Amino acid sequence: MSTTSSSNHPSVLILADFSDGSWYAASFAMQYLYNGKASITIMQTYQSPGWGHFMMRKLSHHLKKISKNELKALKHKLVTHFKIDKRKVNTLNIEGELNFVLSHMPDFDNQYNMVLSTYSSFNESCNRQNGCLQKIIDTAKNPIFIIPEKFEGGDTKKILFVVDSEKEPKNHLCAQLAEICNETQSSLEILRIGKQKDENFGKPTWNYQDNFEGISIATSFIQHHSKCRGINSYLQNTNRDLIVIDHA
Repeated sequence: MSTTSSSNHPSVLILADFSDGSWYAASFAMQYLYNGKASITIMQTYQSPGWGHFMMRKLSHHLKKISKNELKALKHKLVTHFKIDKRKVNTLNIEGELNFVLSHMPDFDNQYNMVLSTYSSFNESCNRQNGCLQKIIDTAKNPIFIIPEKFEGGDTKKILFVVDSEKEPKNHLCAQLAEICNETQSSLEILRIGKQKDENFGKPTWNYQDNFEGISIATSFIQHHSKCRGINSYLQNTNRDLIVIDHA
């Protein structure tokens, strides 16, 4: 774990659904983002089908119960597996569209990191479920850690770090990412996404090597209005073990 101060370790918000990806996200968060001090929240949203007000009222109660049971089971697995105090893990289930919930969450001065697993490739996840992943990326106000499949020890990893072309990434996020790269002996691709070309097209605006000393780095620039579509265009149906998106 990091030796940096606890202020460099924001709280962790894990987005859970009803798939195995929820555990992959929780496991990654515990191994690489949790420092024993920052809080952990597992959040799940649910929606009733719009088949009429009476039907929605009847289904809402059952969906809430299912969601609470799912979160309870995931919390128990996390607490048992990583042997931590259950009081350090909060659960939150909210009725409503996830993107609406995220857009109305308080910013907390960027003091939380969001973690989710797509349980498939990035490209596939963007194209199904009505573009849910794209909406999350466009809506979220804080850093996002996306695990397309699993992120386990052993082999070196390919990590993609997506930053705004015109702004420097957050220091605490760079510190966390450098830790992950060092722990897993992973290479780092830094993708700068800008909405328009300028005289500095393709040129980094700050020295990444200062933040990622000793780590193999490649930098790229792509022009796009949407981070999600810019990432998709860059990946061109290839995969990465971890995608980290900074919302500077």
